[in-house]
Amino acid sequence: MSNPYAQSQLASVTARGGAWLIDIVASLVVAAVVSLPVGVASAGLADLPFLLVPVGWLVVSEAVWGHTPGKWIVGIEVVDTNGDEVSAVAAVVRNVTKIVGGGSLLLILAGVVFIADSSDNQRLGDQWADTLVVRV
Repeated sequence: MSNPYAQSQLASVTARGGAWLIDIVASLVVAAVVSLPVGVASAGLADLPFLLVPVGWLVVSEAVWGHTPGKWIVGIEVVDTNGDEVSAVAAVVRNVTKIVGGGSLLLILAGVVFIADSSDNQRLGDQWADTLVVRV
């Protein structure tokens, strides 16, 4: 695959990991705040924000802005392999694998291996969605 970015412009594993950590912590804090009134309204739904907020945080922010707040803080963004803005479909595809893969340390490590093994620093979700994570 040919892309308009030099290897030096691709986001590193550490930058991606730092952005992911920021996003997870921040989205869980938001989910906890949202969960309080939801739990008061219906105790059975109190855990729902802990599923919906992190997923929405990742997918919606990448689809709308091309980056999550964590990616923005560390100075990286998601683009398609032509260097254009990422589509909403691509944001969903790349994050579904992140959500599934974030469920265990073994799958997170597999994602790191995919990034390290890829000439374009892509994890499996990036390969399926034809996206790159680049420095801005």
